[in-house]
Amino acid sequence: LELQKPKDSKFPRIAWSPNCRGDFREMCIHHIVTNLLIIGSSFFRFTRVGSMVFLVHDISDVPVDLSKLANFLKWKTATAICFASMVGVWCWTRLGILPWRIYRSVLFESWKVCESGVIDPVYYVHYQPFFVVLIGLLILLHLAWFTMFLKMGYVLIAKGEAHDLSEHKKGEQDATATSKAKRA
Repeated sequence: LELQKPKDSKFPRIAWSPNCRGDFREMCIHHIVTNLLIIGSSFFRFTRVGSMVFLVHDISDVPVDLSKLANFLKWKTATAICFASMVGVWCWTRLGILPWRIYRSVLFESWKVCESGVIDPVYYVHYQPFFVVLIGLLILLHLAWFTMFLKMGYVLIAKGEAHDLSEHKKGEQDATATSKAKRA
């Protein structure tokens, strides 16, 4: 995000930077949603939900970072191994545990906090949809990233190239083409 003040306007505006990461918008939404879930789980006494969201993200972030590191260092074999482990752990945690255990529990079992007296049923009726919507949004974002991983895996297998599609900057191609044109 960047703050801009156009010459023809008196008021500044907030806009997306033209050379941000390829998945910047998704990542921004993901961090906002995840932070709302964590803060909301503490505030609304759904601490088990928040801790499980933390756990799922922390477990799957390790192979993601290792894969990026191996790709940055141009270690092709290590990149392939780390990428395969990343896809496996991502499927297990973010596409397995999150939707089929945590989300299912929020949908069908979270009413038990009312029975135990942790949350007043009047409040629960208002809080539970908040978590249903946010976790559902996280699952959709994880599915979108997973399709990007499949595309990266195809490029890795078919062409032997390790290319991180999320790192591509939208303005990067234009700047590279312009600099090559100036040299010629």
